[in-house]
Amino acid sequence: MEFAAYYFTLLVMLASVLAAATCFSAYLVSRARTMLWAFAAFLCYFVDVAIMLQDSIAAAVLGAGVEADATYLLMRSVATIVVGDALLTFFWLTVCEYAGRPRRAVLFAPPVAFLVASAALLFAAHSPEGRFWFYSLRMVYVAWSLGYWAFRYLTAHDASERQRLGRGRVVFWLIAAFAALVVAEDAVQFLALGGASWRLGPVEFTAERNYSENLMMLACAALAVWYAGRLLALRFEKPPVRDDEELARQVKEHMVVYGSRHQLTDREREVLEHILHGKDNQNIASSMSIALSTVKVYVHRLLKKTSCENRQELAQDFWREL
Repeated sequence: MEFAAYYFTLLVMLASVLAAATCFSAYLVSRARTMLWAFAAFLCYFVDVAIMLQDSIAAAVLGAGVEADATYLLMRSVATIVVGDALLTFFWLTVCEYAGRPRRAVLFAPPVAFLVASAALLFAAHSPEGRFWFYSLRMVYVAWSLGYWAFRYLTAHDASERQRLGRGRVVFWLIAAFAALVVAEDAVQFLALGGASWRLGPVEFTAERNYSENLMMLACAALAVWYAGRLLALRFEKPPVRDDEELARQVKEHMVVYGSRHQLTDREREVLEHILHGKDNQNIASSMSIALSTVKVYVHRLLKKTSCENRQELAQDFWREL
């Protein structure tokens, strides 16, 4: 492996670890499941790139003949399938958490289908066409995830939910564009050149790696670090009990979705907003100009509708679904 490709690989691995660590930190503070799935996805991609890097190390240590060893190639291919399935499944779960979870059968169908299809294509990977479909199957999984995201957006009856999903359109089209580039690079590599190595300036393209996929992951890592950083700043620099513009914006933005999911009335949403700002029942009653007993009724209804035991659990549930 050339030094440029080697250091680029290290950059991709470092970015994956950084994104995973930041997402996990955001999850520990916010308990947002999107951050948990994103953490797992980036961690899997780190392992996926490490497996690719292993080929160069194995060739250097054990000799070039290791790449022709049937047992080694089989074990490497199985590892690639398993890690790739985990990576893409965690991405799929991230999309489901953001767009809304489907039925259980739809939720678990993609990872099972990917494993079965990859295992079937593994036996056809000796031909350029078979290798093209074996590697491009990943982008089919990505396309499925993006398709579900688009489906949820197009079929959303609630205007606020549709607007919220629409705010992610930049990320949607960014991933879609990179996915198309990944397939195009594989098509050139396997269908046009039959798997032979080729150069574009100082960059050497080989069958073992896809630079477009690496760039896609770098872009996703940058977006994940930015978003997770916002959550961390909100919890550490701007605790939820404080009254500030950023917190108020976050509460109002998510209140539309949370209130719709739990069928909260306008008054219940207003009470919940005060709870999220750390106000007790007496202060809520004064702010809303209603009786203390009325506030208690609203709080009781909120706890019942959200299946929460107390106000603290209610606030945690609100931020967890962000």
